[in-house]
Amino acid sequence: MTRVLITHAEPEALAREVEGVLGESIPWTGLEGAGDATADVWFCAGLPPPAPVALPALRWIQSGWAGIEAWSGRPEWRDGVTLTRTVGDFPKRIAEYVFGYLLAWELGVPEALRQMEAREWKRWTPGTLAGSSLLVVGYGAIGAHVGSVGRELGMRVEGIRRGPVPAGEDAAGMYGPDAIRDRLPHAEFIVNLLPHTPATESFWNRERFALVREGATFVNASRGATVDEAALLEGIAKGRPARALLDVFREEPLPATHPLRTAKGIWITPHVAGIGTLRPLAEDFAENWRRYRRGVALRNVVDRARGY
Repeated sequence: MTRVLITHAEPEALAREVEGVLGESIPWTGLEGAGDATADVWFCAGLPPPAPVALPALRWIQSGWAGIEAWSGRPEWRDGVTLTRTVGDFPKRIAEYVFGYLLAWELGVPEALRQMEAREWKRWTPGTLAGSSLLVVGYGAIGAHVGSVGRELGMRVEGIRRGPVPAGEDAAGMYGPDAIRDRLPHAEFIVNLLPHTPATESFWNRERFALVREGATFVNASRGATVDEAALLEGIAKGRPARALLDVFREEPLPATHPLRTAKGIWITPHVAGIGTLRPLAEDFAENWRRYRRGVALRNVVDRARGY
């Protein structure tokens, strides 16, 4: 009989949410001790525990995160075990994060807050995102939604994605990885959504920041390890980019004395762009649970070789 191990900060609440979506109960089991000999499914909605979990019957892991670095080298994700990741409402939430802060910059929200505090009245002409160029690097499900919102705001959107790009998508502004050298100098706004893999470690280095258009804005809402932070600070000092919105870092929490905290033109948030909520987590798991029980292909399966 199939049994589902559920691990999360609020396992009971999440379990109820899943059953509410499905309209049926699930044979849950909680993590007790070092493992569970009966569970063949693990719904790991948070980070996996530090110590390996003995799950000899395991066949499928559903991770509650879009990124899967935490699973690299984990003994539970062995041959014969499928790992799926959650997409949920991450595309919507990350797009809201990106454009919320970009609009705050363009519309002059910091100046409005300053004037309210000082009880001043000095009019200014707000900026606009319309007509500006946006380059989304990492054009998967999340990147596609960011691009769609950018188009709705009147931006000229281009995307960099892995693999060959069909002629129709090339005409629509989609490019393969080799095109990034040509596209970076044209982008006024750059949004990094790359997963962290060996190929993307320190992807944003001195060479690439040197190609960035002077005065551009750089956003990192994916993984901190894809950015060489020293190279970013050097780029900021040269105006390439002139501004940066950073939600993720190599070391988290970001130390209070880190140089990024005092660099002019950098806004920092504490890894909040893609925080998952119960309902989307439950809906993604419920859909894959239905598929698992029917013996059909699961959604959002992680490719072990690619690392995403």
